[in-house]
Amino acid sequence: MRVRVVGGGLAGSLLAWRLAQLPGTWVELLAGPVRGADATAASGGAVRAYDALPEQRQLATESLVELLASPVLREWAQYRETGFAYLRGADAAGEADLLLAISEIERELPGSAGLTSPSAVFGTQAGGPGWAGDDTTVVVSERRAGCTSPHRLREAVLADLAARPRAEVLGDAVGRMDVSASRGFDAVVLAVGAWTPGLLRASGLPADGYRTRSIQYSVYDCGPVWPPAFADERTGLYGLPTADGGQLLGVPTTEWDAPPGMTEARDGLATHELALRLADGCFPGLKLGGVRRRVAAADCYCDPPVLALREIGDRVHTFTGGSGGCAKSVLAASRRAAHSLAEDVT
Repeated sequence: MRVRVVGGGLAGSLLAWRLAQLPGTWVELLAGPVRGADATAASGGAVRAYDALPEQRQLATESLVELLASPVLREWAQYRETGFAYLRGADAAGEADLLLAISEIERELPGSAGLTSPSAVFGTQAGGPGWAGDDTTVVVSERRAGCTSPHRLREAVLADLAARPRAEVLGDAVGRMDVSASRGFDAVVLAVGAWTPGLLRASGLPADGYRTRSIQYSVYDCGPVWPPAFADERTGLYGLPTADGGQLLGVPTTEWDAPPGMTEARDGLATHELALRLADGCFPGLKLGGVRRRVAAADCYCDPPVLALREIGDRVHTFTGGSGGCAKSVLAASRRAAHSLAEDVT
Protein backbone atom coordinates (compact mmCIF):
# COMPACT_ATOMS: atom_id res chain seq x y z
CA MET A 1 0.00 0.00 0.00
CA ARG A 2 1.31 3.44 -0.98
CA VAL A 3 -0.14 6.41 0.88
CA ARG A 4 0.54 10.11 0.50
CA VAL A 5 -0.19 12.21 3.60
CA VAL A 6 -0.42 15.94 2.97
CA GLY A 7 0.27 18.13 6.00
CA GLY A 8 2.97 18.09 8.66
CA GLY A 9 0.94 19.12 11.68
CA LEU A 10 0.55 16.81 14.64
CA ALA A 11 -2.31 14.89 13.02
CA GLY A 12 -0.58 14.35 9.68
CA SER A 13 2.79 13.53 11.21
CA LEU A 14 1.35 10.93 13.57
CA LEU A 15 -0.80 9.39 10.84
CA ALA A 16 2.23 9.01 8.56
CA TRP A 17 4.22 7.58 11.49
CA ARG A 18 1.51 5.02 12.19
CA LEU A 19 1.31 4.03 8.51
CA ALA A 20 5.09 3.59 8.25
CA GLN A 21 4.88 0.92 10.96
CA LEU A 22 2.30 -1.19 9.10
CA PRO A 23 3.67 -4.17 7.14
CA GLY A 24 3.73 -3.64 3.40
CA THR A 25 3.06 0.10 3.59
CA TRP A 26 5.11 2.89 2.04
CA VAL A 27 4.22 6.44 3.05
CA GLU A 28 5.13 9.86 1.67
CA LEU A 29 4.53 12.87 3.91
CA LEU A 30 4.36 16.33 2.37
CA ALA A 31 5.11 18.23 5.55
CA GLY A 32 5.18 21.74 4.10
CA PRO A 33 8.06 24.21 4.35
CA VAL A 34 6.95 26.09 7.50
CA ARG A 35 5.58 24.58 10.69
CA GLY A 36 5.43 27.65 12.93
CA ALA A 37 2.05 29.15 12.02
CA ASP A 38 -0.31 26.21 12.38
CA ALA A 39 -2.60 24.94 15.12
CA THR A 40 0.02 22.46 16.33
CA ALA A 41 2.48 25.26 17.08
CA ALA A 42 -0.24 27.27 18.85
CA SER A 43 -1.81 24.45 20.87
CA GLY A 44 -1.57 24.62 24.64
CA GLY A 45 -1.32 20.84 24.68
CA ALA A 46 -3.77 19.91 27.45
CA VAL A 47 -4.53 16.19 27.51
CA ARG A 48 -7.39 14.63 29.44
CA ALA A 49 -9.83 11.75 29.09
CA TYR A 50 -13.14 13.52 29.69
CA ASP A 51 -15.20 15.05 26.91
CA ALA A 52 -18.95 15.54 26.77
CA LEU A 53 -19.07 13.92 23.32
CA PRO A 54 -18.82 10.12 23.77
CA GLU A 55 -16.81 9.51 20.58
CA GLN A 56 -14.30 12.20 21.50
CA ARG A 57 -14.14 10.90 25.08
CA GLN A 58 -13.28 7.41 23.89
CA LEU A 59 -10.49 8.71 21.65
CA ALA A 60 -9.15 10.96 24.41
CA THR A 61 -9.17 8.14 26.95
CA GLU A 62 -7.38 5.74 24.60
CA SER A 63 -4.83 8.44 23.78
CA LEU A 64 -4.10 9.23 27.41
CA VAL A 65 -3.72 5.53 28.23
CA GLU A 66 -1.18 5.11 25.41
CA LEU A 67 0.70 8.25 26.40
CA LEU A 68 1.01 7.22 30.04
CA ALA A 69 2.11 3.70 29.06
CA SER A 70 4.91 4.86 26.73
CA PRO A 71 8.07 6.43 28.17
CA VAL A 72 9.11 7.35 24.62
CA LEU A 73 5.89 9.24 23.84
CA ARG A 74 5.96 10.97 27.22
CA GLU A 75 9.49 12.16 26.56
CA TRP A 76 8.74 13.22 23.00
CA ALA A 77 5.63 15.12 24.12
CA GLN A 78 7.31 16.57 27.24
CA TYR A 79 4.33 15.37 29.26
CA ARG A 80 3.67 16.98 32.65
CA GLU A 81 1.04 15.59 35.00
CA THR A 82 -0.94 18.64 36.10
CA GLY A 83 -4.41 17.23 36.63
CA PHE A 84 -7.45 18.73 34.94
CA ALA A 85 -10.74 20.22 36.11
CA TYR A 86 -13.67 20.31 33.68
CA LEU A 87 -16.53 22.49 34.96
CA ARG A 88 -20.09 21.63 33.95
CA GLY A 89 -23.42 23.15 34.92
CA ALA A 90 -25.24 21.11 37.57
CA ASP A 91 -28.49 19.42 36.51
CA ALA A 92 -30.13 16.15 37.49
CA ALA A 93 -30.50 14.94 33.91
CA GLY A 94 -26.81 15.43 33.20
CA GLU A 95 -25.57 13.75 36.38
CA ALA A 96 -26.30 10.27 35.05
CA ASP A 97 -24.27 11.00 31.91
CA LEU A 98 -21.41 12.32 34.03
CA LEU A 99 -21.39 9.23 36.22
CA LEU A 100 -21.35 7.03 33.12
CA ALA A 101 -18.44 9.03 31.69
CA ILE A 102 -16.52 8.73 34.98
CA SER A 103 -17.04 4.97 35.05
CA GLU A 104 -15.74 4.68 31.45
CA ILE A 105 -12.60 6.63 32.31
CA GLU A 106 -12.07 4.73 35.56
CA ARG A 107 -12.12 1.39 33.72
CA GLU A 108 -9.07 2.50 31.74
CA LEU A 109 -7.39 4.81 34.28
CA PRO A 110 -8.30 3.56 37.77
CA GLY A 111 -8.20 6.24 40.44
CA SER A 112 -7.90 9.13 38.00
CA ALA A 113 -11.40 10.61 37.57
CA GLY A 114 -14.17 11.72 39.90
CA LEU A 115 -16.80 14.38 40.54
CA THR A 116 -16.15 17.22 42.95
CA SER A 117 -16.83 20.94 43.52
CA PRO A 118 -14.94 24.02 42.33
CA SER A 119 -13.97 24.92 45.91
CA ALA A 120 -12.39 21.50 46.38
CA VAL A 121 -10.25 22.04 43.28
CA PHE A 122 -9.51 25.77 43.28
CA GLY A 123 -10.00 26.71 46.94
CA THR A 124 -7.18 28.01 49.11
CA GLN A 125 -7.30 24.85 51.23
CA ALA A 126 -6.45 22.90 48.08
CA GLY A 127 -3.53 25.26 47.41
CA GLY A 128 -5.40 27.10 44.68
CA PRO A 129 -6.26 30.75 44.05
CA GLY A 130 -9.72 30.53 45.65
CA TRP A 131 -13.09 30.31 43.94
CA ALA A 132 -15.65 33.12 43.65
CA GLY A 133 -17.86 31.57 40.99
CA ASP A 134 -20.92 29.36 41.25
CA ASP A 135 -20.08 26.59 43.68
CA THR A 136 -23.02 24.45 42.52
CA THR A 137 -21.05 23.77 39.35
CA VAL A 138 -20.00 20.14 38.99
CA VAL A 139 -16.33 19.46 38.29
CA VAL A 140 -14.96 16.41 36.52
CA SER A 141 -11.55 16.14 38.14
CA GLU A 142 -8.81 14.03 36.54
CA ARG A 143 -5.62 13.27 38.44
CA ARG A 144 -3.70 11.66 35.54
CA ALA A 145 -4.45 14.40 33.02
CA GLY A 146 -1.70 16.80 32.09
CA CYS A 147 -0.01 19.01 29.53
CA THR A 148 2.15 18.23 26.52
CA SER A 149 4.04 20.12 23.85
CA PRO A 150 2.32 19.22 20.55
CA HIS A 151 5.08 20.99 18.63
CA ARG A 152 7.84 18.96 20.34
CA LEU A 153 5.90 15.74 19.80
CA ARG A 154 5.46 16.62 16.13
CA GLU A 155 9.19 17.31 15.70
CA ALA A 156 10.18 14.04 17.40
CA VAL A 157 7.72 12.03 15.31
CA LEU A 158 8.98 13.64 12.10
CA ALA A 159 12.60 12.86 13.00
CA ASP A 160 11.75 9.23 13.70
CA LEU A 161 9.63 8.98 10.54
CA ALA A 162 12.41 10.38 8.33
CA ALA A 163 14.75 7.63 9.52
CA ARG A 164 12.37 4.81 8.58
CA PRO A 165 13.17 2.93 5.34
CA ARG A 166 9.58 2.87 4.06
CA ALA A 167 8.86 6.56 4.56
CA GLU A 168 9.82 9.82 2.89
CA VAL A 169 9.32 13.29 4.36
CA LEU A 170 9.20 16.17 1.88
CA GLY A 171 8.82 19.91 2.38
CA ASP A 172 6.60 20.72 -0.59
CA ALA A 173 4.33 23.78 -0.49
CA VAL A 174 1.11 21.88 0.14
CA GLY A 175 -1.14 24.91 -0.26
CA ARG A 176 -0.48 25.02 -4.00
CA MET A 177 -0.67 21.32 -4.88
CA ASP A 178 -3.40 19.68 -6.94
CA VAL A 179 -4.77 16.74 -4.99
CA SER A 180 -6.40 15.26 -8.08
CA ALA A 181 -2.93 14.85 -9.62
CA SER A 182 -1.71 12.55 -6.83
CA ARG A 183 -1.54 9.45 -8.99
CA GLY A 184 0.51 6.40 -8.12
CA PHE A 185 -0.89 6.25 -4.57
CA ASP A 186 -3.50 3.91 -3.19
CA ALA A 187 -4.74 6.68 -0.90
CA VAL A 188 -4.18 10.39 -0.37
CA VAL A 189 -4.96 11.95 3.01
CA LEU A 190 -5.26 15.69 3.53
CA ALA A 191 -4.25 16.50 7.10
CA VAL A 192 -3.78 20.21 6.50
CA GLY A 193 -5.96 21.74 9.21
CA ALA A 194 -7.01 25.28 8.37
CA TRP A 195 -5.79 24.87 4.78
CA THR A 196 -8.37 22.10 4.18
CA PRO A 197 -11.28 24.12 2.69
CA GLY A 198 -9.08 26.05 0.28
CA LEU A 199 -7.11 23.02 -0.84
CA LEU A 200 -10.29 21.03 -1.46
CA ARG A 201 -11.81 23.81 -3.56
CA ALA A 202 -8.58 24.29 -5.52
CA SER A 203 -8.59 20.58 -6.34
CA GLY A 204 -12.24 20.54 -7.43
CA LEU A 205 -13.33 18.53 -4.40
CA PRO A 206 -16.31 19.27 -2.12
CA ALA A 207 -15.47 21.49 0.84
CA ASP A 208 -18.92 21.57 2.46
CA GLY A 209 -18.76 20.95 6.19
CA TYR A 210 -15.20 22.22 6.60
CA ARG A 211 -14.76 25.63 8.15
CA THR A 212 -11.90 27.51 9.78
CA ARG A 213 -11.99 29.27 13.12
CA SER A 214 -9.38 31.25 14.99
CA ILE A 215 -7.69 30.13 18.22
CA GLN A 216 -6.47 32.82 20.60
CA TYR A 217 -5.04 32.91 24.09
CA SER A 218 -2.57 34.83 26.26
CA VAL A 219 0.16 33.68 28.61
CA TYR A 220 0.79 35.82 31.71
CA ASP A 221 3.36 36.07 34.44
CA CYS A 222 1.72 34.55 37.48
CA GLY A 223 2.25 33.89 41.17
CA PRO A 224 2.35 32.70 43.80
CA VAL A 225 -0.67 30.40 43.24
CA TRP A 226 -2.57 29.42 40.13
CA PRO A 227 -5.36 27.00 39.18
CA PRO A 228 -4.66 23.58 37.70
CA ALA A 229 -5.44 23.05 34.04
CA PHE A 230 -9.18 23.65 33.58
CA ALA A 231 -12.02 24.35 31.17
CA ASP A 232 -15.36 25.93 32.09
CA GLU A 233 -18.13 24.66 29.81
CA ARG A 234 -20.51 27.46 30.82
CA THR A 235 -18.28 30.48 30.13
CA GLY A 236 -15.77 28.93 27.72
CA LEU A 237 -12.85 30.05 29.87
CA TYR A 238 -9.89 27.68 29.85
CA GLY A 239 -6.42 27.81 31.31
CA LEU A 240 -3.34 25.86 32.24
CA PRO A 241 0.01 26.40 33.91
CA THR A 242 2.75 26.56 31.27
CA ALA A 243 6.05 24.71 31.46
CA ASP A 244 7.92 27.98 32.01
CA GLY A 245 5.84 29.02 35.03
CA GLY A 246 3.27 31.22 33.29
CA GLN A 247 -0.53 31.03 33.23
CA LEU A 248 -2.34 30.46 29.93
CA LEU A 249 -5.87 31.86 29.67
CA GLY A 250 -8.28 31.89 26.75
CA VAL A 251 -11.86 31.59 25.55
CA PRO A 252 -13.25 30.18 22.29
CA THR A 253 -13.50 32.87 19.63
CA THR A 254 -16.41 33.72 17.37
CA GLU A 255 -14.07 34.45 14.47
CA TRP A 256 -15.06 31.98 11.79
CA ASP A 257 -13.45 31.67 8.35
CA ALA A 258 -10.10 32.74 9.74
CA PRO A 259 -7.28 32.68 7.18
CA PRO A 260 -4.88 29.74 7.45
CA GLY A 261 -1.46 30.66 8.79
CA MET A 262 -2.77 33.62 10.81
CA THR A 263 -0.57 34.64 13.75
CA GLU A 264 -2.39 37.79 14.88
CA ALA A 265 -5.96 38.22 16.09
CA ARG A 266 -8.31 40.19 13.84
CA ASP A 267 -10.63 41.26 16.69
CA GLY A 268 -8.02 43.32 18.53
CA LEU A 269 -7.76 42.39 22.19
CA ALA A 270 -11.46 41.65 22.77
CA THR A 271 -11.04 37.89 23.20
CA HIS A 272 -8.04 38.26 25.49
CA GLU A 273 -9.79 40.89 27.61
CA LEU A 274 -12.87 38.68 27.99
CA ALA A 275 -10.74 35.79 29.25
CA LEU A 276 -9.01 38.09 31.73
CA ARG A 277 -12.34 39.42 33.07
CA LEU A 278 -13.72 35.93 33.52
CA ALA A 279 -10.58 34.77 35.33
CA ASP A 280 -10.63 37.80 37.63
CA GLY A 281 -14.23 37.06 38.54
CA CYS A 282 -13.61 33.38 39.30
CA PHE A 283 -10.21 33.31 40.99
CA PRO A 284 -9.78 36.06 43.64
CA GLY A 285 -6.28 34.92 44.56
CA LEU A 286 -4.94 34.69 41.02
CA LYS A 287 -2.25 37.36 40.66
CA LEU A 288 -1.41 37.94 37.03
CA GLY A 289 1.51 40.03 35.89
CA GLY A 290 2.55 41.14 32.44
CA VAL A 291 1.67 39.42 29.20
CA ARG A 292 4.43 37.06 28.12
CA ARG A 293 2.92 36.35 24.74
CA ARG A 294 -0.33 36.37 22.81
CA VAL A 295 -0.99 33.47 20.47
CA ALA A 296 -3.29 33.32 17.47
CA ALA A 297 -3.76 30.61 14.86
CA ALA A 298 -6.50 28.99 12.79
CA ASP A 299 -7.81 25.43 12.78
CA CYS A 300 -10.36 23.45 10.79
CA TYR A 301 -13.71 22.45 12.27
CA CYS A 302 -16.16 19.74 11.21
CA ASP A 303 -19.43 18.41 12.55
CA PRO A 304 -19.13 16.37 14.66
CA PRO A 305 -15.97 18.06 16.02
CA VAL A 306 -13.89 14.88 16.13
CA LEU A 307 -10.52 14.20 14.53
CA ALA A 308 -11.36 11.44 12.07
CA LEU A 309 -10.67 10.06 8.62
CA ARG A 310 -13.35 11.25 6.18
CA GLU A 311 -13.60 10.03 2.57
CA ILE A 312 -14.31 12.87 0.12
CA GLY A 313 -13.42 11.40 -3.25
CA ASP A 314 -11.86 8.46 -5.07
CA ARG A 315 -8.97 7.40 -2.81
CA VAL A 316 -8.93 10.88 -1.21
CA HIS A 317 -9.62 11.48 2.48
CA THR A 318 -9.31 14.26 4.99
CA PHE A 319 -7.94 13.86 8.49
CA THR A 320 -8.95 16.97 10.37
CA GLY A 321 -11.91 18.42 12.27
CA GLY A 322 -10.44 18.18 15.75
CA SER A 323 -11.97 21.54 16.74
CA GLY A 324 -8.69 22.88 18.08
CA GLY A 325 -8.43 20.12 20.66
CA CYS A 326 -6.86 17.19 18.83
CA ALA A 327 -3.85 17.10 21.18
CA LYS A 328 -5.91 14.98 23.57
CA SER A 329 -7.27 12.57 20.95
CA VAL A 330 -4.65 12.41 18.19
CA LEU A 331 -2.81 9.29 19.35
CA ALA A 332 -5.89 7.08 19.17
CA ALA A 333 -7.36 8.88 16.14
CA SER A 334 -4.16 8.44 14.10
CA ARG A 335 -3.93 4.75 15.00
CA ARG A 336 -7.55 4.15 13.97
CA ALA A 337 -7.12 6.11 10.74
CA ALA A 338 -4.01 4.16 9.73
CA HIS A 339 -5.70 0.80 10.26
CA SER A 340 -8.83 1.99 8.48
CA LEU A 341 -6.80 2.95 5.40
CA ALA A 342 -5.04 -0.42 5.43
CA GLU A 343 -8.38 -2.23 5.59
CA ASP A 344 -9.90 -0.14 2.77
CA VAL A 345 -6.99 -0.74 0.42
CA THR A 346 -6.68 -4.46 1.09
